[in-house]
Amino acid sequence: MAVDAEEVQELGRDGVASVKRWLEATTFIELNWNVYEDAPMCVMTCLGGIRKKFDLAGSFIGQRRNPVVVESKWYRTAGAQHKYYKEFLATAYSSTVKEMEERGDTGREYLWVTKHPFQIGEWTTLTTEEKIKASLVEYPTLLDNREIDAGVLRKVSERIWVLVMHQKQEDISLTNEELMIVLAKLARKAPTL
Repeated sequence: MAVDAEEVQELGRDGVASVKRWLEATTFIELNWNVYEDAPMCVMTCLGGIRKKFDLAGSFIGQRRNPVVVESKWYRTAGAQHKYYKEFLATAYSSTVKEMEERGDTGREYLWVTKHPFQIGEWTTLTTEEKIKASLVEYPTLLDNREIDAGVLRKVSERIWVLVMHQKQEDISLTNEELMIVLAKLARKAPTL
């Protein structure tokens, strides 16, 4: 049964909303922007002026205030995730280099959140320097004819997250109302005020 583009778009929107609620319920992340309502805030510029959109953008809260971008894959099967994941890795490296050149190292972290695991046989290597390097070979335009910097490669490897979210996790997450009460008690945002 074929799925039309509108259904895919709605599934993506629902997935992004679920991922946002789940991550914010950890009380460690605040995701102020989403690609559907705040697209410019979810864009990262890569080497060569290539612009890439992420689904969510925000930051960690508390002492660790690193900016964060999130890519949400709300697939029912593994699908073509591996292909998109490799582009995600290459984008993370390229946008990190570009950001370091323009603004300095912000410590930006990159979260890949999926509803369905993929590449199970490679699971333990999905965030390695070798995987990022191989992804850059597949997406050479994101290097803009530059050599790969081993130091940046290491940093990016440490800043990549791969999370699997089961839909039932929402059932055991804090609601928005509970989250507001908990955040007030935890005072995680106090260091930012």
